[in-house]
Amino acid sequence: MSQDVAQWLGEIQSLQRQVAELKSARDVAYASADNLRSLYETEARQRQRDLMNSQKTIARLQKDLEMLQAPQDENSERLSAEIMSIQSDRSVERLQAELIAAKKQCEQLKSRLSAEQAEHAQTRESLTAALGDVVDLLAKERSAG
Repeated sequence: MSQDVAQWLGEIQSLQRQVAELKSARDVAYASADNLRSLYETEARQRQRDLMNSQKTIARLQKDLEMLQAPQDENSERLSAEIMSIQSDRSVERLQAELIAAKKQCEQLKSRLSAEQAEHAQTRESLTAALGDVVDLLAKERSAG
């Protein structure tokens, strides 16, 4: 019987060692799980910050795009239309012909302006001379009368 008791005591000690080893392994597993949970939470917070920053960037870029696509004013729309018409299927020869016509029109306008300025100067001289004559006549009438 003493041999049975010794065998049982040996088995109990063996089981106690196994329980201690299992408790130690469990504690290591809990520590590892806590570490992984902490890393996961840190990663989740970082991803949430990245998501918020990305959403802000997208909103800002959409606003910028809307501003760039919005018509600025009537003049820029007209200019854009003119540029589009120039960029359309016009040939270089046609554009050169339009340029020559524009230059001729410019010369005609300059000529008309010069003629108008000359007529204006002549009218001013005539009116000044007439005014001088009237002043002379008034002076003669006052001295005579």
